[in-house]
Amino acid sequence: MMSVRTVAGLDIGTERVACAVGELDENDHLQITGAGQAPSSDSVRDGVIVDLDGATEAVNRALEEAESISSWEIREVAVAISGTHVRGFPGRGTVNIEPEDDYTPGEVTRAAVDMAVETAQLIKLPRESTVMSTVPCGYTIDGFERLARPPVGLRAERLTADIYMVTADRTAVMNLEQVVRNSGRRVALVQAAATSGARAVLTRDEMEMGVIYADIGAGTTDMAIYHSGMLVHMAVIPIGGETITRDIQAIRIPRSDAEIIKRELVDVSLPATQGRKSLTVNTLGYRDKVPVTAEIVSEIAARRVAELFDLIGTEMKQTGLRLSDLPAGIVITGGGSRLSGITGAASRATGLPAVVGLPSGVEMSTALTGTPEFSVAVGLVLMAVEEARSKSRRGRSSLLGDIGKSFRGMFRKLK
Repeated sequence: MMSVRTVAGLDIGTERVACAVGELDENDHLQITGAGQAPSSDSVRDGVIVDLDGATEAVNRALEEAESISSWEIREVAVAISGTHVRGFPGRGTVNIEPEDDYTPGEVTRAAVDMAVETAQLIKLPRESTVMSTVPCGYTIDGFERLARPPVGLRAERLTADIYMVTADRTAVMNLEQVVRNSGRRVALVQAAATSGARAVLTRDEMEMGVIYADIGAGTTDMAIYHSGMLVHMAVIPIGGETITRDIQAIRIPRSDAEIIKRELVDVSLPATQGRKSLTVNTLGYRDKVPVTAEIVSEIAARRVAELFDLIGTEMKQTGLRLSDLPAGIVITGGGSRLSGITGAASRATGLPAVVGLPSGVEMSTALTGTPEFSVAVGLVLMAVEEARSKSRRGRSSLLGDIGKSFRGMFRKLK
């Protein structure tokens, strides 16, 4: 019988919980074979757990649906964290490489790389923060900069590691992990939603050329900027699809009707050209009905969308990058990417080309995981698999290094 390993990605969002299940066969081939989702039912606000029991129930429903499709029991999950408390900080660390003798520089070892990365992490963080992940952003040896891979085995006198460290509020992380434990599963990995979704949506070429990733969820927008193949900035902006719904509700209509209007009438690309298309909806309290024109609600939504992309542009400026440094433009995903005219609005606000991005790069047997709402869940599966493979390689490398040291020691003694 074929040996199968399963890994699940869990995105606990403001509006819904999304789960993707990946299966690794005996040949280490990954396939997304299951998916599940459930409404969060007001248990998550702006990416943060506010109702433990409600969030646990939603997680259970999403996991059980995913299990029923994949036919495998989910025992541990990689989970995403969002919210404005999730932040990123660049860091740089340098170590000297011990020379082999007076004339020969030493070899860069995995231990030296790890030490440089650890030195780069010596950044004073707020007391309430905890480090979620440390993303390598390149290496420098003796003046040769922007090496994408650890220069293990090369000879050098000094090694510098550049990193981008992602942090989150410790309490928010603990509550997220508690929800998973309450569902009877183990937490395998916690990652920022921005980097998780980017892993599933962005291509290597886009990251190399320079690109902004924007996942417009219900409560927040998770964004990440990549340049030269490396993460250079990330942020969580407290504007999402639910913000637009509330803006539409301000014309005194119920939330359910505001959602219908957002889907069927709103076009944020050119709101002034909407003509007289309209819908008749209930007033607040359901005591009357009124016609609502596309022009009015599109203008309301367009103002909020323009604010969102202006804030994304502000985040971009903090990196020191120019528009010309981001030729791949802005890639939009998440439920908010379904808003009509969103790419045109993004281009007008940022001056960058904009497209809608979907999860890709892995075989999927269920169509649900190919939708923008599942970008983060699919990315978590990919990251969990990569993390497991990386640990395996590091273990083998350490073993081979120890064996090599033993042999070199024996040869020196023989001399």
